[in-house]
Amino acid sequence: MAGSGTPLNEIPPKNGSKARVTRILSTEEMMWSIKWGLKGATDASVEGTIVNPGGKNGERTGSVVLPLELKTGSKKYAGVEHQGQVILYTLLLNERYRQRCQDGLLIYVPPIETNRITAMATHVRGLIMTRNNFASAIAKVKSIGGSTSAQVFPPMIRNRRECERCFQVDECVLHHAATENGTEDSSGLGELFTLMTKHLGEADLNYFKHWNHLIDLEQQHAEKNLRALWLQVGWKREKAQEGSTCIASLKMVSDSPALSESGAKRTLRFVRDRRKRRDTGDSEVNSQPTSFADVRFRVDERVILSAESLDGKNLLVHVSRATIRKIEHGLITIESRQSIPLIVKSGQSVVGKEYTWRLDKDSIMSGLRRAKENLVQLFIGPPPEVVSAGTALVNRPELQVRMDSMVSAGNNGNGDHKVSGTGDTRRRNLIVHLARPHFKPCRVTDVITQRCRDCAKDDHDGSVAAHGQSLLDAFYELNIDQQRAVQRVLSSLDYALVLGMPGTGKTATIAYTVRVLLFLGFSVLVTSYTHSAVDNLLLKLLDYKTPMLRIGNAAQVHPMIADFTLDRQAELEGISSVRTMEAKMVNAQLVGCTCLSVNNHVLFAKRRFDFCIVDEATQITQPIVLSALRCADTFVLVGDHYQLPPLVANAQARKEGMDVSLFRRLAEAHPEATQQLSYQYRMNRDIMLLANRLVYGDKLKCGSFKVASNHLKPRWQRQDTIAQKSVWPMRVLTNNQGVMFLDTDAMGEATSERSSTTQLGSSGRRRMENVVEAQVIAGFVELLVLGSVPPDEIAVISPFRSQVALIHQHLTAVAAFRRAGGSDWIHSIEVSTIDKYQGKDKGVVLVSFVRCNEEKHVGELLTDWRRINVALTRAKQKLLLVGSESTLSGGSALFHVLSGVIKEQQWGLKLPRDAVETLRQFAVSVAAPIEPDPEQGTTPGPRSSRATDNVKVSILQRSTGGNGDIESLVPNVSSVPLCSRRPAQMKPISRDIFGEM
Repeated sequence: MAGSGTPLNEIPPKNGSKARVTRILSTEEMMWSIKWGLKGATDASVEGTIVNPGGKNGERTGSVVLPLELKTGSKKYAGVEHQGQVILYTLLLNERYRQRCQDGLLIYVPPIETNRITAMATHVRGLIMTRNNFASAIAKVKSIGGSTSAQVFPPMIRNRRECERCFQVDECVLHHAATENGTEDSSGLGELFTLMTKHLGEADLNYFKHWNHLIDLEQQHAEKNLRALWLQVGWKREKAQEGSTCIASLKMVSDSPALSESGAKRTLRFVRDRRKRRDTGDSEVNSQPTSFADVRFRVDERVILSAESLDGKNLLVHVSRATIRKIEHGLITIESRQSIPLIVKSGQSVVGKEYTWRLDKDSIMSGLRRAKENLVQLFIGPPPEVVSAGTALVNRPELQVRMDSMVSAGNNGNGDHKVSGTGDTRRRNLIVHLARPHFKPCRVTDVITQRCRDCAKDDHDGSVAAHGQSLLDAFYELNIDQQRAVQRVLSSLDYALVLGMPGTGKTATIAYTVRVLLFLGFSVLVTSYTHSAVDNLLLKLLDYKTPMLRIGNAAQVHPMIADFTLDRQAELEGISSVRTMEAKMVNAQLVGCTCLSVNNHVLFAKRRFDFCIVDEATQITQPIVLSALRCADTFVLVGDHYQLPPLVANAQARKEGMDVSLFRRLAEAHPEATQQLSYQYRMNRDIMLLANRLVYGDKLKCGSFKVASNHLKPRWQRQDTIAQKSVWPMRVLTNNQGVMFLDTDAMGEATSERSSTTQLGSSGRRRMENVVEAQVIAGFVELLVLGSVPPDEIAVISPFRSQVALIHQHLTAVAAFRRAGGSDWIHSIEVSTIDKYQGKDKGVVLVSFVRCNEEKHVGELLTDWRRINVALTRAKQKLLLVGSESTLSGGSALFHVLSGVIKEQQWGLKLPRDAVETLRQFAVSVAAPIEPDPEQGTTPGPRSSRATDNVKVSILQRSTGGNGDIESLVPNVSSVPLCSRRPAQMKPISRDIFGEM
């Protein structure tokens, strides 16, 4: 078929036509039709001719583009549906490529049978009417937000015979029962309806109805943004949204195979296309900057690649989906999922020969579709336990009994839990019905020792004993909370929750837990919402040479983890057979992937795991995380629900609880299942006190004296001369106070926030900026760099993206002035929104709150206490807060409390009217900085003589290294024989140390 002029086999004799394919234009091409309101993906788009031997003079069509669809099996039962599918593809191709062809090719294999499908007017009319009926019903769902009081889906067809043969009958019945309060009579299925829903109670149906509604709300928001893709010309959308959703007027400069994949993926590179557009005489048409530095796109972000004609009249929507790989000054690189169709490159598509490219953020949110899949699988379909490969359930008899009893109860005592159609009964009981989790008490040291004994007979080289010894040594280096967290996981039969407060070493604790589980012979799935979170955990295990398998594209994972991806492993080990590859997947003891990868990777249809560990679980919505949980017998959720919740764009969905994570739901229902990590090794005593008073209720404790007294120690070259001046900027940075609030109220009207709305048509976006705060922060950053503070230990954060951009502009200007020892340091300083900075820390963090107005209005972002908690807990040595005290404390209860703590601890400073000029003069008076102190950012400074009330300091050492002044208090267990060792009784020795001094 691929050869030029190769005829396909003849279709049935009654037709006698022959199709001759001259070239294949594209495969699996996803086509979006604006005209028809449809989208679909052909198996192949081909160019060829159709010959009718019986026609006049051997009638032959001209060269046309044909859809080619491959089907396996017989056409006996679904032939009509298959023909309708091909007819719709002809409509899409005709619109996309300006064709007039009415034919498509439908091929059944095996045996090969080729059918010519002609799009007759009556067939097209019927298909479009069906499409309109469906679209009308969907529109009703969207218009009322999934109302619970009206039937919005098309009515049931009430034909039991047809429904029994339908592959979607389970989903249809579930929706009818849950969202439409369906019955045997309304469904028309009689007792079949009851048979299919009797395993679901009222709580089950309500949970499904609630979350299905929330997903619909979020989907509406995503589709609203998506519609702008074809409603707005690219350059106008980029201008209106300030580069946050679209990059237009692009010219492709290279198209090459993607190095990370052996398939059809391509690496595409673009620069700005400077040709003048013809759609308007607006002088701003070509005003897009050549640089991509200010666009609000990120590496690894998913985008939609489209083409539009220079006159703006034609748009080729969705040429390909792609992922951004690199953003440089004048070049942007993406990795496309498929090749650009030849017909587009040749200028034969709807956009012609003169066109530009555009990238739009992929706001379809494919994760929402997977969320619905996960939600449905929780209630119907085959139970996940039908797949048993990969687990060591034989070593957990208590769990086997527990599983059998729970599943039997969930099925209302209807026998085997593996009966098809009952869904994930066990997870449903735990998550929906909030059944109490069970634990089997155990001692970590005992199970490690017993494992060594069990393996002693075959441990000829002593490697198992040595491994067990190293695990015991590492266990005794953990603090008491970390030890209890490990024990909680090992003893869990259903699930365990680990609350990792800021800086408490949760990642290191979970990494150690994984090492123990692997040593005990269990399989572990490590997952999270993002690739970076998964990789951060796996990187902790690299030092121990832990075998692992990373599911995902090598280009999307950390470079140090890339060699553990399936493709790289196959390449390194020379795996060529499917059987060998399958064995590698099934036998891998440790697997890492994102939650969304679970839905579409074949591995998870082949095997299960003993434990599933979900990091950053408090940032994942409940339906998204379900797919990973059903793959394991026991799950562990790790996170902190006092920090940022799952990201939900739709305000109504947030109001109705879509941002309530599964971690929070289970922790509130069963607090006994949660183990807190409270000994933190990040913040000094002042910063920790602020977090305790505002959020954690004095639960946080410093892990060592070193951490508690870790203060900023800037060193300027003219230190003595500067000290004599005693100017306030120096006092702010050298006062051994971990927190300082710089109040801008006394600086006059210039400190007021600046808001503006960029609007085009019905879309608009509001900017929030505060120029004075940006100037103050830029001044302090310059002083820090001049004071030999390493730039990579400085971060600036703000709740508003526009303020982040403004601060970056001011920092760039300061760096260009070259007062701070050159301009290279600007690239090492992180400037970010608060939301993107969760999980990170720096020695010095400066926060710009922006809001300053007479109405004392702070907006939605600053009333979320979890976001403020993230902002306050990122710094190790110095936290500088810049804002209007009157606006913040008057507009938010949380800031009112914060203001009280600031005044109580004397951490505030009212900036004078000339503060910006003073900062500039102070920077000028400082000579070139001396060499950076290699210890800056890690070595604690001298302890302040000021007493601090209610600050608890643990003298336990951190797992990553001992503290010299307390090492003698930690028992040395390395010389204790493995078999006779017992857990040390290491209760935390905590006291009000600073209050006693």
